[in-house]
Amino acid sequence: MHQLHYRHQQRNSRGTFNEHGGNNIILTTAQEKALHLYCYEQWEMGIGATPSIIYAAICHLKQQEKCSQPSISWFHKWLKKNSAFHTIKTKPIMRARITNHTEEDLKTFFTNYQETLDRYDIHCARYIYTMDESAVRIGCPTGEIIVVPTEVKELYTTSPENQKSLTIIEVICADRTPPPPPVIICPGEKIMESWIHENLTGAEVITVSPTGYTNENIALAWLDYFIKHIEAGPDKQWHMLLVDEHITYRQDDFIIKCHENHIVPFEFPSHLTHVLQPLDVGVFRPWKHYHKQAIHHALRSLDIEYMISSFFQDLDTICKQTSQSHTIKNSFKNSSMFPVSYKNAIKKMQHYNKQDDYCIWKGTSWRR
Repeated sequence: MHQLHYRHQQRNSRGTFNEHGGNNIILTTAQEKALHLYCYEQWEMGIGATPSIIYAAICHLKQQEKCSQPSISWFHKWLKKNSAFHTIKTKPIMRARITNHTEEDLKTFFTNYQETLDRYDIHCARYIYTMDESAVRIGCPTGEIIVVPTEVKELYTTSPENQKSLTIIEVICADRTPPPPPVIICPGEKIMESWIHENLTGAEVITVSPTGYTNENIALAWLDYFIKHIEAGPDKQWHMLLVDEHITYRQDDFIIKCHENHIVPFEFPSHLTHVLQPLDVGVFRPWKHYHKQAIHHALRSLDIEYMISSFFQDLDTICKQTSQSHTIKNSFKNSSMFPVSYKNAIKKMQHYNKQDDYCIWKGTSWRR
């Protein structure tokens, strides 16, 4: 003890030991500032700095000082306690979605959109609709967070692994009114009686196609369903129908029937629906979340074989949970389609151009 105390006194005399603590501080303030700036620059580039990169950078700094490198255990503790950093998961997005269009393209779209609304005197939310399709895997749940005793390290849960896919066609209105039940497209040649469950309300539309995806005939059938729902007609107020660039919505029969019933089909630019399509922005994600919850609930009820009939059993509940008034309102608002806002759409487009990040400096003092 005497020898150890003597060495501490020697270190203190050289200004390298502090009796009040802080002797395990490995990085100087200047070094931490440099790391903050580096993380921010990586975020600006849309790349992001992973924990392993930051750890390697710290080791390099200590190597330049001819000091031993810190342990990986120290690094994890430092990263956890350092309020200047946090870790987030990247959200990969197809490069085409963020490189195929410029801000000028977006401005042109909104100019044409506003001009079309003005031309047909569409200024009320109740006359603006959007429709889209989404593929759904019937019984492939993702993992969920559970609480277990500390001695338990992992849990493999039973999964029905029903990888059969079907397509849902949803439509919502900017005035937040409850949407009609979705159109469900199942793969096959005919509707099987075993699919139908008593929980179905009777208002749903179920159809089939060899692929499980939409086609020209289904698109026309859906349009008839939509016209009936909104009570459109040649002597009624014009409606806006926002659609993607799928070939089925460009066929002459579809466009003619729309205009005959005072409906204006208006296309989103390709590769920008993640920014502009209200259903993509705010509806399909919670829809799939509630679908996943339904699968897990079925598994806990020992319904191990989650089939199409199981899906139809849960369909009404999933739709009601998803189609909340505030969800629809925020979907249109966050996509800038109503209220119409070109500036908000530009901000969101810029956000997607940057947000492929992992480790980000949360403070503001080091930002340029």
